[in-house]
Amino acid sequence: MTTDDHGPQWPQTEPPDRPTDATWAPIPGPAPRQPYGDPGYGQLQPYGPPPGYPAMPAPGLPMPTAKPSALPDGPREYQQMLRGPRHRWWRPLLSLLLFAVIAFLLIQLVFPVVLLIGVALGEPHPLRWALDTLAVQKNMSATGFLATNLSLIVLIPAAMLAIWIAHRIRPRFLSSVAGGLRWRWLLRCVLITVPVWLVYMTISLLVEPQSGARPAHWVLLLVMVVLMTPLQAAGEEYAFRGFVLQSIGSWFRHPIVALVVPMVLSVGAFAAAHGSPNFWVLADLGLFAVVAAIATWRTGGLEAGIAIHAVNNMSVFFTVILFGGWEDAFVGENTTSTPLALGISALVNGVALALILWQAKRAGIQRLYQPTVTSPPTGEARALATARLDS
Repeated sequence: MTTDDHGPQWPQTEPPDRPTDATWAPIPGPAPRQPYGDPGYGQLQPYGPPPGYPAMPAPGLPMPTAKPSALPDGPREYQQMLRGPRHRWWRPLLSLLLFAVIAFLLIQLVFPVVLLIGVALGEPHPLRWALDTLAVQKNMSATGFLATNLSLIVLIPAAMLAIWIAHRIRPRFLSSVAGGLRWRWLLRCVLITVPVWLVYMTISLLVEPQSGARPAHWVLLLVMVVLMTPLQAAGEEYAFRGFVLQSIGSWFRHPIVALVVPMVLSVGAFAAAHGSPNFWVLADLGLFAVVAAIATWRTGGLEAGIAIHAVNNMSVFFTVILFGGWEDAFVGENTTSTPLALGISALVNGVALALILWQAKRAGIQRLYQPTVTSPPTGEARALATARLDS
């Protein structure tokens, strides 16, 4: 120890040389403590998976599985859209019951509309007037025509709701296997069908000219034909083709059986619903029902049937309103026909169907439902996929 002006000084010693090796690193400090204490000494972590992870089933219990979709798990034709993993034998029966009840309730709403029109027109006995208006089928008034159209249009929501409630499948798949009405394809079907019926109606007027005065309010009737007849035709297609084909067809595993059985029922119901007992009238209506059903089957949707139905009805209504014959425009118990009329109808509908199927093939219209979720198909789905008809 030495002394200087500042007092005693201790000898300074040089710190040991630090290693120059690159591996030198400072000695790590103590590890940070866990939030609940050191393992084994402090508070233990709770048993089980961390927060946010799904809970695991107890040992020995099966793993939870997601509820299968009601839609088919493999390719399906239109008439078997409701035959999915959740299909049960009682669902078609329930849907038929629901359709009848819903349609009946909705049709009852038409009467208040007619009654309000009678009140607005100042009818002295609006209730009696409304009942008489709904009862008239020959030489129908504008109000009666409105009521007839509304009673058929409401079949669209009735069929959709019945399918949705009973089969748990969204109503859009009643329109087509693509899950909705394909508007561009519908317009294309209309453009294909209109020239055929223009030729048909022109020849009919030249061979057998119509006679008679135009009905009262004929301009209003023309406007109603443009606005309501397409919806009226769609209502019949959704009920007699869409609902019947899909609901009854879901009972059968083989696609052809699932097509033929509901088609026969559809033909019978459609022909009987028009009320004429005449054989040639029934045959004509049945022929159209077969054409519409085949178009629905081969194109995978209702668009073609709606187009043919709407163009046919609008052509007839335009003709009888402008050139006479409105009083006999609607099929009833006194309506008759001839074998010649049946043959011409078969030719016209056959040409329209052939043109539509040709265009559907050219346009590559989807005719099979294709699942969007990749999941292992059931045995039935695999069998149908391998045995389905060539498109």
